[in-house]
Amino acid sequence: MASQLHKYWHDLLIPVLRHDRPPTVPQAVVLQGEQVLLVQRDNPRFWELPGGGMAPGETAEETVVREVQEETGVRVEIVELLGWYERTGFRAHRSPVYVCRPCGGQPQPQDDDTMQVQYFPLHALPHGLCPWYRVILQRDLLSAQPRPLQHTQHLGLRTVLHCLGLDLASRLGLLS
Repeated sequence: MASQLHKYWHDLLIPVLRHDRPPTVPQAVVLQGEQVLLVQRDNPRFWELPGGGMAPGETAEETVVREVQEETGVRVEIVELLGWYERTGFRAHRSPVYVCRPCGGQPQPQDDDTMQVQYFPLHALPHGLCPWYRVILQRDLLSAQPRPLQHTQHLGLRTVLHCLGLDLASRLGLLS
C-alpha cells in the first residue's frame, strides 16, 4: 500500500505541483475487427488505451509500438494517426493517438503496472473505462472528419472525481 501511495504521489501529483511542461504520451487504439485492446492499470485502476511515456530520442510512433508490446505482449503496426489530444487541467499531457492493428503476440499483462489486458467490442466497452477514452472510441474513431483530428479534453474536478470513483469501484470489485 505504501508503494502504491508513493507511486500515485510521484506519477500524478508531483508534476502538477512542480508545474512541469505537459509530457507527450503516445497511445494506441489497437483494433482487431470490431474489438479494441484495453489495459487495466494497477494505479489508478481503470481501463484505458495502451501507451506511455517517450524515451529520450524516441519518436511518438516508436514509443507507441514499444509501449503496446511492453504492456500487452501484442506487436502492432500503425495504420494512421487518429489525432492529437491536448488534455488540460489535472495531470495535463498531450497524446498522439494512433490506430494500430495487431501483427503478433497474445494479449496478456507484461509488467507490474498492468493488471489485465483484454479485447472489448467497440459497442460494449467496460464500465470502468476512463472517460476521455470513451469519447475517442465512440465518437472520434467513427468520425468522417479529416485526420489527424485535433481535440482538447479538460480534466477538471468533475473528471477527476469520476476517475476516483472508477478506481475505488474497481478495487471493490464493483465494475466489469
